[in-house]
Amino acid sequence: MANESALRADRLLALWSDLSMRHVALSGACACGTGGISLRLDDFELDIVGYLEDGALRSGVPALVAFFSDLQQAEARPQPLRQILEDASDGRLPDAVADWLLPKVEKTLRSFAELHGPRGGE
Repeated sequence: MANESALRADRLLALWSDLSMRHVALSGACACGTGGISLRLDDFELDIVGYLEDGALRSGVPALVAFFSDLQQAEARPQPLRQILEDASDGRLPDAVADWLLPKVEKTLRSFAELHGPRGGE
């Protein structure tokens, strides 16, 4: 099971690496010639982790609560989603955490890929 989780995490890390460099236009250009606002998808990384954390803490599953409580206590990391996926890839996440987390990350990233990627949900 851990090997399967590691392979899944590797695929998700590759997908996130691809997606995080893409841009999302938040508004169009106006008549004055000023361009709209554009963000890279990696600007949403903290939002994604916050969404996952909220679900985990509300789940009441002790392993998930402990993982995200520890994550809150840890020194702030500049790329928490990337770090979580790297930890899963290297087998450093408890199985219960990886089993809950990876499907949710995959669904989220596939959704981003469908909405903001020219290649769809590859």
